[in-house]
Amino acid sequence: MTIGKNFQSPPVRAALYMRLSKDDGEVRESSSITNQRKLLRSYAALKGFPVCGEYADDGFSGTTFNRPAFRRLLADIEAKKINLILVKDLSRLGRDYIATGQYTEIYFPSRRVRLIAVNDGFDSEAPGSDMAPFRNVVNEMYARDLSRKIRSAFLVRMQEGSYVGSLAPYGYIKDPADRHRLIPDPETAPFASRIFRLAAGGLTPSSIAAQKKKKKIPSPSARKRPSAPCPWSARTVIKVLRNPVYLGHMAQGRSRKLSFRSGVTIANPRESWILVKNTHEALTDPDTFFAAAALLDSRRCRSISSRPSPCAWGWAATPPESPDAASSAPPENGSWRF
Repeated sequence: MTIGKNFQSPPVRAALYMRLSKDDGEVRESSSITNQRKLLRSYAALKGFPVCGEYADDGFSGTTFNRPAFRRLLADIEAKKINLILVKDLSRLGRDYIATGQYTEIYFPSRRVRLIAVNDGFDSEAPGSDMAPFRNVVNEMYARDLSRKIRSAFLVRMQEGSYVGSLAPYGYIKDPADRHRLIPDPETAPFASRIFRLAAGGLTPSSIAAQKKKKKIPSPSARKRPSAPCPWSARTVIKVLRNPVYLGHMAQGRSRKLSFRSGVTIANPRESWILVKNTHEALTDPDTFFAAAALLDSRRCRSISSRPSPCAWGWAATPPESPDAASSAPPENGSWRF
């Protein structure tokens, strides 16, 4: 092919991309954002690449590409502000070999974007770049193995009765001396206890929610989204009433991620829950808890469209095959094991 004598390569417009997360395990310190930035700036200066932008995702897993700085990087590529990306190594770009390959083999080349992974000695414009797919597979295997180890560690903690959730259930806080132990929250524990008393007394979840909203009592979501908390609703009240944590028992492992790449969670069958009794202080007594549950179940049976929570049948001696097949009668003595 003959290139016209007036043809000129576009000027280099380099971007530094950095990423760090818990995926990096023992190499977190050496792979810190600060160290990545120093390495990439030094490399760019050595090669004479003008840096037009820096993009850092600190605390984001390499198994997902839904990262704010990376999305901003893509937007600047589309705007033709960037035609060279510098990363410390290919694992900084991502640890999902399928998605990473889509970018390295299809997206970047189609946008005439050059990719250099400094420590891997990878340059998409140099001979030998065919090794990139194999490196991507190795990076994913690292993430997959780490995910397996993390799940194993969580399993041990749950079997011990340690709380592994990121946020404590409504009415509780994490013990400052032991973040895997729940203690009553002086501020919200009385509200949680009152929910059970009101429900056992015959008040419907929607009425309880309306009462909470009228008194301007902060909802459970207020701790998760202080800037835009969701108001109290009947669904929120039911989630509290169905949770055996308020009896002082820990029920964990009730859901799992579809895969280590995906953020989608699916419910686990009751027989696979990890149940540990008497792990923390209860906020209600069994009589009140089951009286409230019995009223919820009786109302559910009168409403065809209602769907029960799996917690409604939690820890039954002989759990039904599915919530819909369960009897709506209140549990008899000995039919619940706590």
